[in-house]
Parts: sequence; C-alpha cells; structure tokens
Amino acid sequence: MKYITSFILLLLIISAAGCESKTDDELNQRKNQVPQVNTQKQEDQQKIEVMVNFTPAEEIIKNEIIELLHKNLDATQNEDVAGVLETIHEDSPQLSSTQKGMEYVFTNFDMKYELEDVKFISISSEEVKAIYMQTTKAVGGGGFANTRSVGIHTIKKSKDGSWKIFTTEFISSGAIQ
Repeated sequence: MKYITSFILLLLIISAAGCESKTDDELNQRKNQVPQVNTQKQEDQQKIEVMVNFTPAEEIIKNEIIELLHKNLDATQNEDVAGVLETIHEDSPQLSSTQKGMEYVFTNFDMKYELEDVKFISISSEEVKAIYMQTTKAVGGGGFANTRSVGIHTIKKSKDGSWKIFTTEFISSGAIQ
C-alpha cells in the first residue's frame, strides 16, 4: 500500500518555540520549515524549507499542481484505476507498483481520503516538488488502521505537456483515531 501515490498529506509547520528573542527573519525562516518526520531523534531530523512567496508564473504552476493532486485524489476516492493512472507520469518508476497497490486496496477496502494541505518545496517550468499531508480512513473492510501520511511528490511535465506525478517519497505514516 505504500506505493499508492495518491496519498496526499497536510504539512506540519514548525512554530517558533522557546522564550528566547528571535528576529523577524529568524521567525519567518522557521515558519517556512516542515519537519521530516521519521524514527530519528527529533534533534537529528532534517527540516524541509517550503515556499511562501510565488512569482506570477509559479502561482500558475502551483494552481495546476493543486488541480492535478485533487484529480488524483478524486479518482482514488472513486476507485477509478484508469483515472488515477492518468495523473501518473508515463515514465514513473512507480507506475506498475501504483497500479498493483490500487487494485489491491480497491478490492479489499472502502476508503475515505482527505487532502489536508499541500506546500511547495520547489517550482520550475519542468519539475515541482510538493510536500503533502493526507488522512486515509477505512469505511469498509477490516485490517486497515486510519492513517495520516506525509510525503513528497515530484511532479514533472509529461510528453503531452501536462503535469503528472513522477514519484512519491513517503516520509511518515501513523495511525490516527
């Protein structure tokens, strides 16, 4: 199931902590970091910088990517394998595993997916990196714990010129109530 690229997740933005005085620049820089959640000790975790200001061209691309991610999630919610595959890049190394994972999940579970948030790490005319948080809840089928997942999508232009998900790197997934 970890290969389903449609898991889209909300980001955790680090708030300024402690009582020490910080400059506005230090506070803004810290607000634009997202922790990479994993099993490492907290002090060893890498911080991921997210974009907060966008040029007009980046804003257009950002909106196109958000539309793509919603299309991917809607197809996943509707258990539409062909619809999900339309959102995956034709050269994705995860294409086959994504299809197999979806077929398994769609056969064995009835799920509800919720995109909580998407933040952007980088945007260029050919590639976008976006970090997301998503909740996945089992509506039917046994043996699946409700989860909140965080991951990074790398999205590239496909041969037809449209944006498609190239790879998904899962950072964390944890059970929720």
